[in-house]
Parts: sequence; structure tokens; C-alpha cells
Amino acid sequence: MTQGTVGLAELFTLERTGTDCWVGRTDGVRLPQLFGGQLVGQTLVAAGASVEDAKALHSIHTTFLRAGASGVPVTFRVERLRDGRSISTRQVDAWQGERLLCRSTVSCAVEPDGISHQRPAPTVPGPQDCPDIRDVAAADGGLGEFWEDFAAVEIRLVPDVPGEVAHSASPVNGVWMRSVDPIGDDPVLQRAALAYASDLMLMSTAVTPHGHVPGHERSLARDWTAVSLDHALWFRGTPRADDWMLFEHSTPMGRAGRAVVEAGVFDRAGSSIGHCVQEAWIQRRS
Repeated sequence: MTQGTVGLAELFTLERTGTDCWVGRTDGVRLPQLFGGQLVGQTLVAAGASVEDAKALHSIHTTFLRAGASGVPVTFRVERLRDGRSISTRQVDAWQGERLLCRSTVSCAVEPDGISHQRPAPTVPGPQDCPDIRDVAAADGGLGEFWEDFAAVEIRLVPDVPGEVAHSASPVNGVWMRSVDPIGDDPVLQRAALAYASDLMLMSTAVTPHGHVPGHERSLARDWTAVSLDHALWFRGTPRADDWMLFEHSTPMGRAGRAVVEAGVFDRAGSSIGHCVQEAWIQRRS
């Protein structure tokens, strides 16, 4: 790990400070604001702690409201909106002092036998045959200080993702990711780790229709300013985020400085394990 950063298992160890109230540390990444994937992952842990074991985390919808500060603990307050026989719904607010950073709605559900289907996974080289993001970034002068801090997740970029791209404004961006450290068998922590990774590389995909090369994150930070506005994530089955996950990133539309980016998520066997959608505000620097 880079000095000051923490592994995902440690990041998702929250301290209980009251009924349905939890405090978490920050990940140490030197971004101008807190990384959204950290907030989404910790929110899932706080929500999962308020739900009986028979119900699994199913989805999260987060709206980012204000920028958070690195190094300042985050308080997660859980409101129990509904507890039914099959579904429980939670609202989770993330606070730093008097600043509400984001608000999330989390759904948890029992998983009986029923409808099940998935789209085919893309046929791409395995992670062992794909370059590390640092190797790709070498042609761009390296990753830069922000990206060097994302040491909790190993990232490998698929050179080309074959197939139709009718659903994207540019060729899709294939990314293999996994937690560097073991997460353990807790399904809540595994989903939280997937959520953390799901917020990586989305901005890079959003500007590929405008000439950006995925992996050239130093150029991205130099040429563009971008923030996440919201983030939605659905889980399918129980992921292993400390094993390789394939994210197939695409951007179906953008207008007026806002872009929609999404990713289908698959395990190494080709099983769908999740899907995320995000809207981002992006402007070219003058």
C-alpha cells in the first residue's frame, strides 16, 4: 500500500457509535474530495449491519451531495424505511460534521428460487494476459499522484474488447480488477469491495468518445475536471472481490457536460455478478 492508504478489509471495518450509527475512516487517497467508491462501500456495510442474515444486499442508489475531506472520519446514519418478509429497505446518510456528503437507498432481499438470466460475458483475454494499468500509464508519464494511491485494488486493462458497440458511443473499455488483500468470506464485505472498485475508471470511459486513452489517467486529470453525481449498483449472486472481476465499461450518452457511464461486472467464469450506472459532470479544462 502507498503510505497513508488502507486495504479494503480495514476500510470496511466500521465502529458502532449508537443504534444504527457507524463511523468509518477514509481511504487515504489524495483526491481533491473523498472517493465515491469508498462512501458507497462503507454505506453498504452500515446498511448490512442493520438487516438480518437471511437478506442479502441487493442494490444501492447513491446521490453525491457535497465533497468530503480525506482524513476526517465519516458518520453513517441508518434509517430503517421498511422491513418486510422478503425485502428490507434502508436509507443511509453519510456525514462529516454538519456536512451531508451523500444519501443512499439500499435494498436487501431474500434470494428464493425464481427468474434468473444474464447477458453473455464478453470474450476477452484473462487478467494474466492483460497489462497492469501502470504499464499502460508509462506512455503518459505515469499515473500521477492521485492514482498511485489506489493501491488497494489491482487493475489490468483489456487491450481491445471485441463485439458490437451499439450500446456505447465509443468502443467499450474492459477492466479486470480485484482487491489486493483478502476480504474474507463475509458477503457484505465482498459486495462493499465490489462497490469500491465499481467507481474506478468510469470517468476515463466517459471521455473516450473525445479522444482519451484508458489508462492515461495523468492526462485525464490534466485535461478534464470531473465529479460523480450519483451511482447505482445492483448485485447478482455473491461476488468474490478478492478474485478477478471483469468490468465492461461503456458510455451510452453525454450532453451539456454530463455523461452516463455503466459497467456490466462478471467473474472469471463469465457469470454476471453486478451492474452499475453512474452520471458524471465532466468539463474540459481551458
